[in-house]
Amino acid sequence: MRLFPALVLLFPAAAVAQDATVAARRALDVASGKLIENVVVRIEKGVIASVGPRRPGESVTHDLGDVTLLPGLIDSHTHLVGGEEETPYDKLRETAARAAIEGVANARKTLAAGFTTVRDLGGSDFADVALRDAIAAGRVPGPRMFVATKSLSATGGHGDRNDIPFDIVVQRYSAIADGADEIRRKVRENVKYGADWIKVLATGGVGSAGTDPRNADYTEDELRAAVEAAAAKGRDVAAHAHGTEGIVRAARAGVRSIEHASMLDDAAIAVLKEKGTFVVSNPQTNAYMLERGAAGGYQDYQLRKSRELYELKKESLRKAVRAGVPVAYGTDAGVQPHGINGKQLAMYVEAGMTPLDALRSATLVAARLLRQEKRLGRLEPGCVGDVIAVAGNPLEDVRAVESPVFVMKDGVAFKH
Repeated sequence: MRLFPALVLLFPAAAVAQDATVAARRALDVASGKLIENVVVRIEKGVIASVGPRRPGESVTHDLGDVTLLPGLIDSHTHLVGGEEETPYDKLRETAARAAIEGVANARKTLAAGFTTVRDLGGSDFADVALRDAIAAGRVPGPRMFVATKSLSATGGHGDRNDIPFDIVVQRYSAIADGADEIRRKVRENVKYGADWIKVLATGGVGSAGTDPRNADYTEDELRAAVEAAAAKGRDVAAHAHGTEGIVRAARAGVRSIEHASMLDDAAIAVLKEKGTFVVSNPQTNAYMLERGAAGGYQDYQLRKSRELYELKKESLRKAVRAGVPVAYGTDAGVQPHGINGKQLAMYVEAGMTPLDALRSATLVAARLLRQEKRLGRLEPGCVGDVIAVAGNPLEDVRAVESPVFVMKDGVAFKH
């Protein structure tokens, strides 16, 4: 058995796309499901130039030995900015500057976990925009980010501050919007300040006081207004939706993805398939919350709702897998700590996916969700030079992906 030395986190202060060659015992072609033996991934200026057998006498930048190479993974639902395990009042006391600084640490953890790309679905006061831009400029290490800034919420919905008395005014950016006209204005405003995606809160949620995840908070017409306004700016919409009616309304309105999708029934699945809507399910969040309990900063109402949704969400994921609904990998990291993003892959396998399909959810399917399938999620020429390595064969045990031994982004090694 090969023994791996202690891992070294490299994290250069300013990382720019580079030339590199990575050799390993095998690489997984996630599209075909085949393992390529004695392989070298050749990267030029941060982009994969070729993938193939090692040539006799060929020298390489990184000779990793008996490991399996995979494309960098994609987490389709994160919240990088802000501290971990905060109570609602801790969150209220956190400044945008502190949230951004915490985001730098969280981005580093996420990248070290093998996730080289994330879709970040909600942050404080555009700190997510600042973090995205700092990473893109090579100022701090982290995954490439597609950000949604502040989520649109109905008054009294999942994004409202329902536990704050009316006579206390909080001077922070808000995306509360009721009615089609307000929603269109908020979509345009979010895009103005840097949003790559628009997120709408179609139902109540676990983390919000005074909301019911079963209740639909936006009408189909309101959701359609968000989709149309986003499309006019070249953006897609992700809908937070636990309850069945909210899921159906959002899918009919044309959203790109349903987040959580905790209460799917046959009728809802039929609409999702008809519209080609992606599902992003995150049962690991509920499992973690229930395991940590009050020690993790979770409130009684949050734990009660999480307990009610946990089994429903797992069963909904099983239904989606059986029905062939496209399921993109997303963890809701930020509700639980960052850096354990890969642990949920095993839960996808428990829901009926093969290990290969679980890996595809975090590569091919997630890249398609992001409309980035030509450059992300594959070890193929023309794709970005994002390469991770894991010990063992992830097709036999997907848990091997939980602890990558090597992480490269854009041809730059961050973990070895």
